Amino acid sequence: MNTRCLISASLLLGLSTVALAAPMTATDPESLPKGSCTDLKFSAAFLAKYPKAPAACQEVRIQNGTKYAKFSAKVFLVDPEFVTVSFLNVAGDPLTTFSFKPRPGAVVKVGGKDVKYSDLKKDDALTFWMPEDGLKVRTNPASTDDAWQVLPPR
Repeated sequence: MNTRCLISASLLLGLSTVALAAPMTATDPESLPKGSCTDLKFSAAFLAKYPKAPAACQEVRIQNGTKYAKFSAKVFLVDPEFVTVSFLNVAGDPLTTFSFKPRPGAVVKVGGKDVKYSDLKKDDALTFWMPEDGLKVRTNPASTDDAWQVLPPR
C-alpha cells in the first residue's frame, strides 16, 4: 500500500471518529413517526415496578426503530440527589411515582423555558419519553445526551 493511500485512510478514519463523537442534535419529536400506546411492550421489570404506568402513555414516537412512550408528570419532590415525579394519566390524575437522578446542571423545558432540575418546584409539569424496552427516561426520544435510570420513589 502506498503512502498516499495510508494517509487517505487515516484521514477518513479520523473524520469518522469525529462524527461518532459529535453529540446528536435533538430532533423535534413531532417530526418522528407515530406509533400507538396499545402496541407498546414494556419490559417485565418495568411493569413489575410500575404496573399503572402504561395507562399514563400519552403518545408514541419511533426513533431508529425504537418505540418511545410519552409521559406527562408533575414534580412531587426535588432533592439535591434526585427528583421524584408523579406519572399522570390522560385526564391529568396521578397514577404512580418514580425518581431519577439527573446529571449536575441538566435542564428541562418548563413553560417553554430551560430550568435546571435543581430549580424545579413542586407541581411543575414535565414531559418524559421512555423506550418500551428500558428503564430510562429522557427529555426527547431523539436525544442521547440526557437519559436517566428510573428509580423507586424516594
